[in-house]
Amino acid sequence: MSFKSRILNEKKEQVYAFYQRINKKREPYDKITRNDIYHNIISLYKRDPEIITRLCTIEEINILRKLLDGSIKKQENGYIDYLLFQDLKDNYLIVLENNEYSIPDDLLNYIKMALNLLDEKTFSITDVTDSVILGLSRIYNCLETSIFIETLKNYYINYEIPNLKDYIENNPKLNNKLKIIRYKKKEYITSLESPYYKDVLELHKNFKQKEYTLESVISIGKYKINLFQEELFQFLNFLEIHLNPESIDLFLNDLIFYAGFDINSENLLLQICDGIKELFNETLKVIPLLPAWIYNGNNLHTLKENIILPNKNESCICGSGKKFKNCCEKLFK
Repeated sequence: MSFKSRILNEKKEQVYAFYQRINKKREPYDKITRNDIYHNIISLYKRDPEIITRLCTIEEINILRKLLDGSIKKQENGYIDYLLFQDLKDNYLIVLENNEYSIPDDLLNYIKMALNLLDEKTFSITDVTDSVILGLSRIYNCLETSIFIETLKNYYINYEIPNLKDYIENNPKLNNKLKIIRYKKKEYITSLESPYYKDVLELHKNFKQKEYTLESVISIGKYKINLFQEELFQFLNFLEIHLNPESIDLFLNDLIFYAGFDINSENLLLQICDGIKELFNETLKVIPLLPAWIYNGNNLHTLKENIILPNKNESCICGSGKKFKNCCEKLFK
């Protein structure tokens, strides 16, 4: 399957969202076709092939290098591989066909150019920076911009507010995952993956930042959980024995939501675990190790009172991309 055929056969909203991420001087949605988008993206890659590497982590770059030598058979290699390949696929850099991953023929030369131009040392620093910024947004959900910048300095990353805003907006790896917003006359960095910053801020009453090592923040930025915490690493191994990678990803999204809002309801947690007692027992052990966006001792009743829930057919609040009725609605019944 070519890059062009994917662009022409997927929903225009999805294609345009990707085009929007990599091109700030884009044509308006209603004045551009999918075919035009394809040619615009190819022109962008021709002028600046390094856009391709700016979409990737160092781990994804290594996968692209392997794919230059030929296709890779899809295997159930675990959660981490699933995330890496899925991200490359979502960024239209690879295709899955006949159970094999490959680089589309019409992108092959541009990817080769991008990898040839790659400065490994500079890219490694950028990759750490991006992972820390994304990791902090996942840890705190939303944080006042000035506090976010001071927190970055703890990890030897220094930005002034205007520069950080530009960095996020012009970074295709970050600009669909977090955003700087104004709320009640203050400026916040907020996660677009878990888009309910107003609810989090209203429940921030006893909020206190926890300390995380650089390695932990990077792990959360790359993989959503802290794999430098031995108990969480073992928990992931347990999940990989019993669930396929996609199911692990969906399960962790629900779990991150549960821990983030500090819900403290074993009945609800059992529902998230689909009533599987062994999974519930293992999950209960690691809940205190997941980031909490608020530290307020909530229960399901208080959350129902405070959180504005979406309509059934709107996007789910957990950031899964599914409709609310097909995702987390059951958690609030």
